[in-house]
Amino acid sequence: MNRMNCIKNTTSIRKLVYIFTIICLFSLTACMSKEEKEKAKNNETLARPIVQEYLKRNYGSGEIKSLDNLNRPKRDLVLPDFSKITSSYVKSSVIVNKKEFSVITNVETGQCYDNYNEQLVVDDLKNYAAASLSIDAPYDIEVHYYLKDLDGELNGSSFGNFTEYGITSVDDLFKNDQYQIYLICKYVASDMDFGSVDTKRFFPASEVSDVYLALLNFRSKDRYNARDMASLDYFYFGGPNNQYRLSDVVTAYKVKAYDSESKKSYYDDNVNYRYARYLSKSINGIEFVWNDIAYALDFEVVPAEKEIQMEDHSGKTFYSTDGKAISVGCTFRLDKRDDEDDRIYCYFDKALNKREMIVTDNNSEYRKYDLSTLQRDSDGHIYDALYINDKEMSYTLGFYKKK
Repeated sequence: MNRMNCIKNTTSIRKLVYIFTIICLFSLTACMSKEEKEKAKNNETLARPIVQEYLKRNYGSGEIKSLDNLNRPKRDLVLPDFSKITSSYVKSSVIVNKKEFSVITNVETGQCYDNYNEQLVVDDLKNYAAASLSIDAPYDIEVHYYLKDLDGELNGSSFGNFTEYGITSVDDLFKNDQYQIYLICKYVASDMDFGSVDTKRFFPASEVSDVYLALLNFRSKDRYNARDMASLDYFYFGGPNNQYRLSDVVTAYKVKAYDSESKKSYYDDNVNYRYARYLSKSINGIEFVWNDIAYALDFEVVPAEKEIQMEDHSGKTFYSTDGKAISVGCTFRLDKRDDEDDRIYCYFDKALNKREMIVTDNNSEYRKYDLSTLQRDSDGHIYDALYINDKEMSYTLGFYKKK
């Protein structure tokens, strides 16, 4: 590449960095137009008498401490939009009989929702899970529920664990058909037989709200994640971060299905169920993690190829650093592939950061060798993955360097 091309490329990169910086600044200083501010203030004024009447009708009386108009969630756009758009919903902080809670009000319809009974409902859900599933007591249970009517109108964090007035129990929540419910039972190094848990017993046979259940077994206390692991429309426990932490993952959910011919939603008795058992094996500073339900793996420390010529790197030759390699043989156990587990994750000791590794795909004739430089990701892990795309696969991993 000549000097002029280098200058042009450098200038282009600088322009991209400049544009990205401006976009970030705009995102940090996102503002609301004068029109939207006036609309928000007017909504808060409209909400006050509606909330006062709601509190009087349902709780006898109550005090409004504050009102805050809620913004509409951003839609997926080609170009970023940092403006704030007012919704028709106002969130109020209120006090009834010395108990503080919140009320969400639609100023256009007058409909109100609150979280007065949140602790009652959460506790009842936890007790119901333990009783219906006949499981060992979890280390912790994470619970979320969301009103379907507000999905798309507000950000999920704005209306989590709000209900219509009068919802106080699991039965009320399940059979109302207006909620998405998430319950995550967390365990730490449990020896419970997760694969034998009858999750169908958790789901009522009648038409119910959309219900999502997960049983998660963390490998150890130091890999435990105390943060929320599920939220509105997010129910996924795969990926490198989760597989590093988890040894057993049971997921089950029952939701309305959609019939494209009649264009109607309906319930059936099917519960979508999945169980993954992630085994772990450490060899020479590498921890391999895979779903043992899907794959059988064989490991062997073997002599490394002393030198490998990399065509993708201008034909440069790389030399083994220690003369050792790890052979990984994989056999697919199931009749049907599971896209959530199409790889074996490899986690590396921190001492191996910045080392160069060559993975040999022993099944491939097109691209046999793959060179990568190990780097720590945002979660602090150093990891790579071996992709499984055939009934039987074989890989060899070794560390190399250029002389």
